Amino acid sequence: MVEDDIVDNLTRFGLSEKEALAYVTILQNGSTTIRVISDETDISKSYAYDIVGKLEERNLIQIDDHVQPTQLRAIPPSEGIENLVSQLQTIETQLDDLFDSESYEQQRFSIIKSRRTILSQLVDLIDSATEEIILALPASALHRVEDSLQAAQDRSVFCMLLVTEYDGEVPISESIANVVQTWNAPAPVTLTIDRSDGIVSSADAVLNSNSDDYAIYHAEEHIVSSLFDSFIANYWPMGEQAHVAEREPLPRTFTSFRHAVFEATLYLMDGQPVTAEIEVRPTQSEDAFKTTTGTIIDVKQSLVRPFSNEFPTQESFVVETADETFTVGGYKAFLEDFEARDITLKGRGESPD
Repeated sequence: MVEDDIVDNLTRFGLSEKEALAYVTILQNGSTTIRVISDETDISKSYAYDIVGKLEERNLIQIDDHVQPTQLRAIPPSEGIENLVSQLQTIETQLDDLFDSESYEQQRFSIIKSRRTILSQLVDLIDSATEEIILALPASALHRVEDSLQAAQDRSVFCMLLVTEYDGEVPISESIANVVQTWNAPAPVTLTIDRSDGIVSSADAVLNSNSDDYAIYHAEEHIVSSLFDSFIANYWPMGEQAHVAEREPLPRTFTSFRHAVFEATLYLMDGQPVTAEIEVRPTQSEDAFKTTTGTIIDVKQSLVRPFSNEFPTQESFVVETADETFTVGGYKAFLEDFEARDITLKGRGESPD
């Protein structure tokens, strides 16, 4: 690494440029003097005294003033850097005491005006998804997020992709989403991940660098839920189904209820029976979750065609046991009999553990 790079990196640890230059000079000379420091760094002799004093305070060098001229020696770099890190950790503790974490947590909304920043934020959110991705994006901007979508598929994140303003010419990789629909009309750019974060903007905001439009980022659960509801009710039904992934091998446990609904639907469409081991509790209650096992005999959904839902946002199982038949919905379900948490789907001949 060249000297300029070393100086630049040291300034990131809080040293001034002159302090960093003086420290590098001392390292290079082994044992040196104030005069050498002044000559080689082009700073005044009086200022050099101040600088070496600060370096000593940081435990980076030793000053031996029992000899003439005063000798300056660098502490071994491994010890010097450890001293810097220790000081930063002390500062971190002090700053944590001052930090208003409650106010920070409340800052869950922002307006993004730059096209580049909007696209970057889309990629960052997709990269951070652990359970599901819901995305509507113009065809000509799809290449911006394809690698991130592919990586999400590789880590088994469920993805619904609506490619808007589609002219039939732009190739769409079948490996970037569980289900892909295309629509030749414009629609808002919409992204939600994991029921936690979302972005919405006009298509022009991501297509035109000179656009005055902007995107809105939010991390409020109820807003993200409303954004998905708008997507699934108003835009998703307008698309033409272009790709559906093959069903996943079972057994498999899902923390995303939507993903479980999607997979169960594929099995039922193929005439394959599916049993489910589900953690449930009565809808709109604070009861503890309990595990129940039954056969999924029907699915209400609008994720993959043909849709079977009775209203736009409905996603639910009809489960049959030896004693009863009941309905199961996802997080904060309100119409079904039960709300589900983790779900394990099993195929023919597989019994609960």
